[in-house]
Amino acid sequence: MKNSIYLLLFLLLSSCCGSLIAVIPLTEDELAVDPYSGHETLTFIDNNGYPIIYDNGNRKINTQVIEECDGGFCCDYYKIEHSYTYFESWYKQSDLQVIISNHFDLSTEKKETPEIHFTWNYYEDRFTATSFMRLPVNAMEEKAIENGVFLDSLKLRQKTFYNVFTLPGHCYNPERLHADTLYYTKSQGIIGLKLSNGNLWVIK
Repeated sequence: MKNSIYLLLFLLLSSCCGSLIAVIPLTEDELAVDPYSGHETLTFIDNNGYPIIYDNGNRKINTQVIEECDGGFCCDYYKIEHSYTYFESWYKQSDLQVIISNHFDLSTEKKETPEIHFTWNYYEDRFTATSFMRLPVNAMEEKAIENGVFLDSLKLRQKTFYNVFTLPGHCYNPERLHADTLYYTKSQGIIGLKLSNGNLWVIK
């Protein structure tokens, strides 16, 4: 009797796990829209000429495992990769993140277009997060132009930057200090932040 139960369990698990799909990787072209290795030091100059430094960073690929469950048994169904680049600063115990998110449609079993997005988070007093507009990595300029957030050139103080994405920010606690706009180029990465208190950070 026990052997029959074990055999039944084995068959159930085998039928579930037999549908495993391989890891869905981010391609080199998709990863290239984030120009950072994670080992850089980002120095921004604020309205008062004071440096705000972000370092102690890293870049890593995380694998998310999605399970399929059948009859109470769950097995790996597919695995998708996400790229995370992280920098931190003593300023308000804050961090800057660049995230490339892979997507997979379960119903069609097809990879969808990955998206790039950014966050600025700080932990002073309590956690506060600003997230910025997401863009598809294979049509960044088209989507940004469509939404009016792409400029051929932009002058921030005495510096001129080209092909600039001006990504609006969203904070769930708008009464707290947050970032209204993140400025980014594919070649240079994050070139500036405009904060809700009027302070403008420009990359050194």
